[in-house]
Amino acid sequence: MTSLVGRDAELRTIGRLLDQVRGGQARALGVRGEAGIGKSRLLLELAGQARDQAALLLSGRAAELERDLPFAPLADALDIALGDLAGLDPEHASALAAAIPAFGTPSVPFSGERHRVAAAIRALLERLARHRIVVLALDDVQWADPASTDVLALLLHRPPRAGVLLAMATRTGRAPDLEGELAQAVRNGTAELVDLAPLSAGDVATLLPEVDRVARERLYRQSGGNPFYLEELARAAGDEPPGDPDAAIAGVPRAVRAALTAELSALTVRSRLLIQGAAVAGDPFDLDVAAVAAGRSPDDDVAVPADIDMLLKHDLIRPTSAPRRFRFRHPLVRRAVYEASGDGWRLVAHARAARALGARGSAPTQRAHHVERSARPGDHDAVELLTRAADEVLPTAPATAATWYEAASRLLGDAPAQQLRLLTARGQALASAGHALAARDVLRQILGLLPNDGSPARIQTVEALAQLEGLWTGNPAAARRLLHAELQALGDGVSRQHATLTLALARDRATRGDHPAAVSLADEARRTAQLAGDDVLTADAAVQAADSAHCALRADDPAALAAVDARIADAARLVAALPDERLATRLQMLGWLGVAQFYTTDVVAARAAADRGLALARATGQGLLAPSFLVLRSFTDEIRGDLRAAADAADEVLDNARLTGNRHLGLWGALVASRVELARGRVQAAIAHGEAAHRFLGVDPTSAAGFTLADAQLAAGDPAAALTALDAFGWVNPGLWSGDRLLCLDVVVRTLVTLGRLDEATTWAERVPAETGGRRTGYYAPIIAHIDATLRIARKDFHTGGAVALAGARAGDEAGTPLWSARCRILAGQALIATGHPDEARHELRHAAAVTSERGAHGIRDMALSALRRLGDRPRVPAGPHDARLGALTPREQEITALVGDGHTNAQIARRLHLSERTVEKHVSNMLAKLGVTSRSAVIRLVAQNGRSSHPTPPD
Repeated sequence: MTSLVGRDAELRTIGRLLDQVRGGQARALGVRGEAGIGKSRLLLELAGQARDQAALLLSGRAAELERDLPFAPLADALDIALGDLAGLDPEHASALAAAIPAFGTPSVPFSGERHRVAAAIRALLERLARHRIVVLALDDVQWADPASTDVLALLLHRPPRAGVLLAMATRTGRAPDLEGELAQAVRNGTAELVDLAPLSAGDVATLLPEVDRVARERLYRQSGGNPFYLEELARAAGDEPPGDPDAAIAGVPRAVRAALTAELSALTVRSRLLIQGAAVAGDPFDLDVAAVAAGRSPDDDVAVPADIDMLLKHDLIRPTSAPRRFRFRHPLVRRAVYEASGDGWRLVAHARAARALGARGSAPTQRAHHVERSARPGDHDAVELLTRAADEVLPTAPATAATWYEAASRLLGDAPAQQLRLLTARGQALASAGHALAARDVLRQILGLLPNDGSPARIQTVEALAQLEGLWTGNPAAARRLLHAELQALGDGVSRQHATLTLALARDRATRGDHPAAVSLADEARRTAQLAGDDVLTADAAVQAADSAHCALRADDPAALAAVDARIADAARLVAALPDERLATRLQMLGWLGVAQFYTTDVVAARAAADRGLALARATGQGLLAPSFLVLRSFTDEIRGDLRAAADAADEVLDNARLTGNRHLGLWGALVASRVELARGRVQAAIAHGEAAHRFLGVDPTSAAGFTLADAQLAAGDPAAALTALDAFGWVNPGLWSGDRLLCLDVVVRTLVTLGRLDEATTWAERVPAETGGRRTGYYAPIIAHIDATLRIARKDFHTGGAVALAGARAGDEAGTPLWSARCRILAGQALIATGHPDEARHELRHAAAVTSERGAHGIRDMALSALRRLGDRPRVPAGPHDARLGALTPREQEITALVGDGHTNAQIARRLHLSERTVEKHVSNMLAKLGVTSRSAVIRLVAQNGRSSHPTPPD
């Protein structure tokens, strides 16, 4: 391989990234530029350096003409890792096998949660990187199939936790989603982006020293400094081919097109036919398939090898490591050959390739690409093959499945029943792929084909379309119009269809925060379903009525509260009576039951509902529903103080939302993520997640984004911003679930207390009994106590405030909510300090610090440590941080480093540690010098890479 000219800066970037990866950090490299600018050559240089450093190199490339082959570039790259699956988690191994058949047969059916494919590949890369660094280099990702693109986006968003370098090359502007993810990774400090510029005239002189100056200048002008164009022009040596160059290679200079055409014209007829067959077969291509596609016999052991040798001699193709498998010198060469072969010839060649693959027993997914491009309308064998291929990839690559369902539908012709089946499958695929508007259009098309007779098939389609409009496309008004029109068309009567539509209207009211109306409609749906003899629909309606009833209760009314609890218990009984196979037909009810149980403090029952629902969703392939149960899991984990489990579940939910475009999932995942990060003390991350939650749905009556964001802004020392967020969302909006109204009141009271507006805070606190419906048990108890104690302490009623806080801590212990117990203990400690009881205060504060430290709740723990410092305590700093530079810091500098790493400003650090800003500035200056960095963003990256090891621990 010749030396790389004119890329010194890019080579330094590669060296720097490899150094970082050797240190155990995951990094990404994006290489952008026009066709022929040298992206592939730079990846080859990376590969060479990686091999020199004994790295495991995984290389793959996407192909322009095979953009519908799911996971093709990843399968190409991971092929050599097939022997390293031993010890991989079975779920990860199954997900890999479901996506890439070469990894074997899945041990369990794949649920359709596509983010789990990315998680499996991430886990595989981490496993491979246990003993040496891994470089995953992917070329031409602008042509990657949608499923591969999704995986790469998630790997950029959430990199492996190991020494892995993900390098990808793309033409500028041709992969906007991936380029956006790369740009964000650059901002996060986990990636570098290289934009390759044309070579300079001096570079060309270095590259072509044997060419005289005049010719070199002409080549430079014609090529524009593009290395591939320069190479092609130098090959042609000025010869003009007969006829016009192929104008189909858009964007390529005419002189370069002429040079490519000249190369092809120099071939014999047989060699040219063979390379045309190769262009149809793929890149890389199998020699036998290429020969058949060209109309040749693969058994010809004389002529075919001779023609291959000619193509190799002309350097149009190159061998690969696999026998009888070759690749084109450059994608532009393949494009030139493919376009020059003619439409009619390609049609026949694709048909021959499909037959050749069929004869060797290749999977439908390998043949569909060729069948789609060659089958005649009415070819039922082709329809069947495309449908089978689509069915196979639907769980893991729904965008490709949708394409193949559409192709099958085009070929099918007039067959209404089968067309409906294909349309239904295509709509499901589009929804799974996150193409909500296209899925809506398909569902509308299905409705247009179904008679307006109230049939179960029609009502099922109406229900699905209404849900899509209401929850995914942001058009609830259209959903309501549709539902009312269908009910009117049904006329009077009692049927399952009436109940289904009425329940859908109830859900619409609930999502708008109109809980009383939702209760009324759900009750009506339940009565109708009972009369129709449908126990599944009856249970579903009972769940909706119960969930809306507790939200609607906004009075301290013991009788009404008992009635709500009776509704929830009744709904739980009805759901428990359903066997799994029947519950799975309307599985969402289990999620809403769990929500009702969670917000009425039955956390154990809520978790059981989440676990059962998640297992059923995955077992029955309902991947679109599985994340809603992960949401419920994450809420139960967060309230119980299991921050790691809550964060993991929230990450899964957010990854799923990124792929499917489900805004409600995104909202819920961001809410949990914000609360977890706030508890961990990562205030800026909490704000970012809170802002993301706001963006997902905007100001919505049922959204908890307002007070969640306000809580994070209050922790950042910005009560004015917190006030703005609360005001934007209507303060304690009646559309919120009852538990969220209580959490919101806690944030409201603390915000107003911080601003010194105690009378207003008291007025809001007086609403607690009504907003909770009089519920005072379970995890409500410590939150209610926290609100009360906060106000009393703010009014200098330390004795009563301390007693209330201690009672709240004990109630939190009983409810199994350790973080709320700790918050109450911190208030109690502050009150005990004020009343002259330092020993009792120290006991409560150390208890709070120990519990929160054990659970990684550093943000809450730091409040306890701050109070302990007022008593003269000096908490220890753990020894042995991962990075030696951190170990060189003083205990105070390590403490400040951790806070800078969490995004705190000097003013916020000063308030938290009770120091002056000038003192903090001095410590920060010393810390930057010792760490050898010049910016706070570098400190943030360093702290993140070292797992927050600079955080102090509570004293013994």
